[in-house]
Order: sequence, then structure tokens, then C-alpha cells
Amino acid sequence: MKSWPKICCGKELQVFWKHFNGALKTILMKTPKNLNSKLVLAHKTIWLTRPLAQLSQLKKQLELLGAQVLALPLLDIRPLPIDSVAKQRLLDLDCYDLVFFISTNAAQIGLDVIFSWWPQYPAHIVNFAVGPSTAAIIESAGLLVKFPKDRTSSEALLELPQLQKIEGKKVLIVRGAGGREILAEGLVARGASVDYIELYERRVPEYSTDYLRECLLQHKPDAVVISSAEALDNLQILFSPVLAQHDTQASVQLLAPKHGARNSAVDWRCLPLRVSSPRLAEHALIKGFSHIKVMAGATDMAIINTLVTDTSEHLNHE
Repeated sequence: MKSWPKICCGKELQVFWKHFNGALKTILMKTPKNLNSKLVLAHKTIWLTRPLAQLSQLKKQLELLGAQVLALPLLDIRPLPIDSVAKQRLLDLDCYDLVFFISTNAAQIGLDVIFSWWPQYPAHIVNFAVGPSTAAIIESAGLLVKFPKDRTSSEALLELPQLQKIEGKKVLIVRGAGGREILAEGLVARGASVDYIELYERRVPEYSTDYLRECLLQHKPDAVVISSAEALDNLQILFSPVLAQHDTQASVQLLAPKHGARNSAVDWRCLPLRVSSPRLAEHALIKGFSHIKVMAGATDMAIINTLVTDTSEHLNHE
């Protein structure tokens, strides 16, 4: 089997830097004059919760803007062995008309596996990604891809014009174990036949209670960036025992806002969330979180834009 080179390449990084510099220039033009243009996120602590392999570039960009960044992955991604069903579907890849990658993990792991079986990707296949971040990985492998530009969700995918008339089409969805069925149900309702290959699983990462308590004490966040419902669920699973082991006074110390606002809730759910979609915001509300802001998406630039805007708005209100 042929090995596939690392998907991230110099060309991709050049494209990222071009867009980063252009977007940053636009943001800084709208930034108050009393905000240091080189260190717009100075004195801000940001928690990044993506899987470790996906957050290093964003971490570097935020640090260049002056932020203190805590990498706290809330999903542990584990590749699954290729079972007989997945193997057969990979061998039959050229029988499919449409292939969907429903996350950055699906794109990274899926393309690596696919190219080990198919050094020449079938030219007739139309590829789809759930959003811009996933699409960027597919494009970096030299493939064309359709994706929703305004929202990252299965619902947004189903609204694409290319998916309105797909009767008789054969579809392969590349994903992790489990997950939502909305995409498959929508495609089947339009007359397509749908198969899955599940190439990885998501687990709750292992952190000690003492370490998580130290994160709250030493790295009290101005923003916790969340881009999946499972990461949000894991935030609750991991942090709810942290305060349960301590008295009310200790809880106040842990979760009082950094700038000393009064009457703060004594609860881990007052962590300041920055979520990537309205659907995630609704999920956070159901979970009981009270400090939620919706970003323009899950891309690095959408996240940076939101965090810089937060700082600008804070200064404008001072």
C-alpha cells in the first residue's frame, strides 16, 4: 500500500498567512486607537479545545497577537482499525458518486486511508465538506470540494444547490463512530443511497481533577473556544467534579470573573464560551451555560476575529 505524504504543505501555509494578514489588517482598522495594534489580545487568556493536532497553528497566531493560550483538548481522537465492511467500501470507492467528509478529523484520517488504497483518486467523484476548515484539508490534497461557506453543519450542507436533485446517486459518508444522522436522512429522502465508513472514535480525554483546578486558578479564561457538541459535553463531564470537591468559598475564588465583577454565579457553567454555531449555542443553553457568544464559524480566522472584536468592544465600553 502506498503511503500518503502529510496533507499540510508549504503552499497551504502560504495561503493561510495571506488570508490571515489580510483579515488582521481589516480587524485592526476597526480597532480602537487605545488598543495596541501589534498585541491586540495582550492580557487575554484563551482556552483552545480542539484535538491537539488541530490547534497548533491557531495557538501560534493568537500568541503573536499577545494572548496567553491554554491548549486543553476536549476530544481524544483514536483511529479505528479498518474492518471488513469499511475495507470493501474503500475498494469500491469508484462506485460512489458523492463523498462527504463531515469533520476535519474525517478529512485528515479519511484522505490518508483513501490514498493508501487509491493513489489516484477517482476523478468523477464530487466531494463535499461540512465547512471551510474541512474543505481546506481536502483542497490541500489537490481535490475539488463543495461546502457551505456561511455555516458549518449538516443542515447547511443539505441546502447546497448541488444536493437538491440526487435521486439514484450513491453516497459515501466518511466520519467517526456514531454521530448525527441528519445528513444521511436528508440524502436518503431525496432518493440517494448512503453508506458510511467510520474511521475513528472520540473519547473523553483524561485529566486529573488537580490539573483542571490548576487550569482555573492559574489560567482563568477570558474565552473558551468550542466547536463541537461533544467537546461541550466533555467540558461539563470534566469540570463538574472539580468544584464538587471544594467548598463554596473555594468555588467563588475559582470562577469569579478575572476583572472582579460582582454577583458571579458559583458554577462551572459561567465559563465564557465562544461557540462556532447557533446550534452549539442552543446546546450550551440546554446544558446550563450562561456566558455564550456565537462566532462566525469554526475557522481560525472566524475565531481570531471574534476574540479581537471582544477586546475592542470591551475597550469601547470602558
